Amino acid sequence: MKLSTQVRLSTVVVCLAFLALFQATGLSAAQNVPQPSSAQPGDMIFDVRNGDQQGKMMLKQDELVFESLTDARHSMTWKYADIRELSRPKKEIRVKPFKGDRYDFQFKDKKLRDKVYDLITQRILAARHGSK
Repeated sequence: MKLSTQVRLSTVVVCLAFLALFQATGLSAAQNVPQPSSAQPGDMIFDVRNGDQQGKMMLKQDELVFESLTDARHSMTWKYADIRELSRPKKEIRVKPFKGDRYDFQFKDKKLRDKVYDLITQRILAARHGSK
């Protein structure tokens, strides 16, 4: 067996051992950390950054969600009707809610940013019309 194959095999064995240990003790790797919202069929998920936070932006039926993969404490959820202002400077989408801090989401691609912006805009308009 080649050395690289042996290293990969031993890495898998170690990972499986840790997984078995966690399951046997009933511990969770993310214990005491807020759990992310689960994606539902029809949700759209995009890779984004928010400053130094790397994460996922989820467009759900009734809300916009940012799940930080860097630090769960930076994750945020907004009902579409609670978004005061949406803009798109540079390669970003800026979300300013009525209450709370603004979030600036960076996208790798301007076309993708524009597509996501249009989708969020449609949902904000629908939520505002539905709440009147």
